[in-house]
Amino acid sequence: MNRKALEVRGTAVGELPDSLYDELRRAGERDEKTVQLGGSLYGDSEERDATSVLRHAGDGFEVIVVEQYYLRTNSDLQTTIVFEQEASDRASVTVIVGGGATGLSSLRWDWGSESAQSKSVVSVLEDVCDQLGLSLTPDES
Repeated sequence: MNRKALEVRGTAVGELPDSLYDELRRAGERDEKTVQLGGSLYGDSEERDATSVLRHAGDGFEVIVVEQYYLRTNSDLQTTIVFEQEASDRASVTVIVGGGATGLSSLRWDWGSESAQSKSVVSVLEDVCDQLGLSLTPDES
């Protein structure tokens, strides 16, 4: 499992969850246009190869969950992004990636898929923050 905690500051903090959700859905649609061999190799349906992006909003928080199949580990990888709005111009964002390992008990390897997905999501988050004029820094707490 891979976890990154970040702090976001700026006047457009309230727009970040919407913008990030939209960008992750667009990225998932682009990925679906590429050919993945998981379905044909393992006899699964085409649906398994798609990226799913779901969102839940509450009072002062939002959660975005992204699930994607990885052929190299023959498993689904889940990314959970938690937004906690602490003030009108400040929020904490936690990115948790897990489930991309294969193997038995302590010999489970993720072949770098969890770390790669974490870096990819943080990169998308950085791009969205740049577009909205927000600052993004690692959370030191």
